[in-house]
Amino acid sequence: MATPQSFEVGPAPLIGETLDVDEAAPAEEEAQNGAEDQAPEESGHGEAAVRAHRPSRVGSRGPAGGEAHPPPALFGAVGVRYATDLATTFTRAFPQAASADGIWNTTAFGPAGTADLALVLDDSGHLVSHAIGGAPSPALRRGIERTLLLMGPRAFTARGATTRLRVAARVTSDVVHDGLHGDVFALSGGSFSGDLGTAFFALPGAGGPGRRIDVELRLLP
Repeated sequence: MATPQSFEVGPAPLIGETLDVDEAAPAEEEAQNGAEDQAPEESGHGEAAVRAHRPSRVGSRGPAGGEAHPPPALFGAVGVRYATDLATTFTRAFPQAASADGIWNTTAFGPAGTADLALVLDDSGHLVSHAIGGAPSPALRRGIERTLLLMGPRAFTARGATTRLRVAARVTSDVVHDGLHGDVFALSGGSFSGDLGTAFFALPGAGGPGRRIDVELRLLP
């Protein structure tokens, strides 16, 4: 068995809503509140009028008037500098790990099976167990196992302790000869957005057309 290639996956980007704050806003608000405090007293209405005049700041509401909800909490190595998203890292690592296995050169063209993968993290974000179900081809199963071996030492974050992925692979004839596919080795970085990820790698042909292996990963509830 070929030695898995090393890879470097950068830390997952921090994604979330941002709010632009005008630096002058606090001073303006303070001045406005001061004016509100003084105006009723000068007119003789007293503190009750002040309380009635001030707008309520209790609660946070969204655009439709409903209560704003924070993003769902993550599980695992939350706050760890080099922790990465589990599903994203698996997607990016699969082409690098699986492409080194010669079994893909003998895998028939067409669908290469579908695997239902369960990945379990501990509280520190490390992989502690996994299960491969479904009906993967031998090549797909070995690609998944090699990918998990490559990911083993890293720390991850996920939406929960158990992440379930459906992984499907397809092998096609790669007849493009542009210096990137078919005549030489090609490798995608992979991407994962929302609940769906994609990746591929291409292998040079041995006296014939090359092979392209595409993988789709779908996050399951």
